[in-house]
Amino acid sequence: MKAKIESYKSGAIYSAGLSVVVKFIAFFQNFLIAYYLGAGTGTDIYFYMFGGMIAACEILQSITSSILIPRSMLLRNQDSFHTENAYLNAFLYTILSIATIIIGIILINGKECLLFLSNFSAQDIDIHLPLLYILLPASIPYIINVVYVEVLASYKYFVFPQIITVINNIFIILFIVLFHTSLGVFSLAVGFGIATIINFLWLVIFIKRNLSWSYSSFSFTYLKDSFSDICVKLVNDSTMAFTTMFPMYLLSMFYPGTITVITYANKLLQAPMILLVQLFAVLQIKLSELYSKHLGREMKRTYMEIGGKSILLSLIGAIFFFILRRPIVEICFGNGAMTPENIEVFIEVLGILIVSIPFSIIIAVSTRMLFVMRKIKTYTVLMIPCNIITCALYYWLIEQKGVNGYAVADVSMEVVKSVVLLGCTLLLLRKIKCKYEN
Repeated sequence: MKAKIESYKSGAIYSAGLSVVVKFIAFFQNFLIAYYLGAGTGTDIYFYMFGGMIAACEILQSITSSILIPRSMLLRNQDSFHTENAYLNAFLYTILSIATIIIGIILINGKECLLFLSNFSAQDIDIHLPLLYILLPASIPYIINVVYVEVLASYKYFVFPQIITVINNIFIILFIVLFHTSLGVFSLAVGFGIATIINFLWLVIFIKRNLSWSYSSFSFTYLKDSFSDICVKLVNDSTMAFTTMFPMYLLSMFYPGTITVITYANKLLQAPMILLVQLFAVLQIKLSELYSKHLGREMKRTYMEIGGKSILLSLIGAIFFFILRRPIVEICFGNGAMTPENIEVFIEVLGILIVSIPFSIIIAVSTRMLFVMRKIKTYTVLMIPCNIITCALYYWLIEQKGVNGYAVADVSMEVVKSVVLLGCTLLLLRKIKCKYEN
């Protein structure tokens, strides 16, 4: 399989095809975690820490894909490769400096930080504190991997996100199979850490050889022009990350295994959406190119065509998924260390969350369109109040209904966000002047 794919249509096909393989491996990984470790305090703490780290890195990924990459492509087309190289390096080195300082502070005060940021008992945190000392240092090369994968995608190397994920999942699988008895939940963190370092090494070599990338070249000249958009996006994505982690914080006070079951349900929920989400990643690169060339009519046509088909497919998939949710969960997770109580909670929560699938697709495609049009501030103005309301809803419904309250709150706000973003995107698309195509 080629690493570089010349057309966006081929890139979408290759990426979507490889995503099937990636999702199967990820599903198998979750199956093994459930089979060998079940759902308990150890897995709760692991998924809580890992989820927090990933939420922070997703902020970086979102800023890179929505602000840095569209601007870097403009610099590449209108200025030079060297200018683009220096621009992206300046951003990456700034982020790495800030991340190193924050991680250092957390590592020094590990137990105190976890006691402050969660509702786990001091005894449970003491037992599982090594997870923190493995995952946090691994986040440094992971940050670099996130940025370089986005850079490579802008050069039509669309398959790298899937390759990175496959390597991560394979190492976690290997370590849990080989060391689940001796290391327990720590095998997950060790496998992830080693995979991240391996991915970092070969990515650095690949981008150097294939793009003639210079790691010593950096300039803050153009980065300063993006500072305002970056800050606005950072504020918005930070509220989104908080919205993601806040219910986990609330659920960490519930019975052992709650966070783990929620994590399994969310990951299983992502399975029918993975193909469409990957198509949107390629779609954003395509739309960015059309936007930089002022091809407004073609951009609108592409958005409407792909968006409409994706929503229809997601609706059909959600119906079948809902009908078959019980046999799917019982067959895939009903054996091993999972208890019958865990399984029933799993099925009930999943049934509620499935309702959100079509609305999540609307959010995904509309968000990428807004980013392409560089309407970052508009998106932020819309999403910050939505995220604040979401947190309030999480607090109220989790207090009232427990785990099911989490699912109901999640679905309710996905519906609201999809309506707001779709309406805003359609309104802005009507204002695009096609005269620039002449």
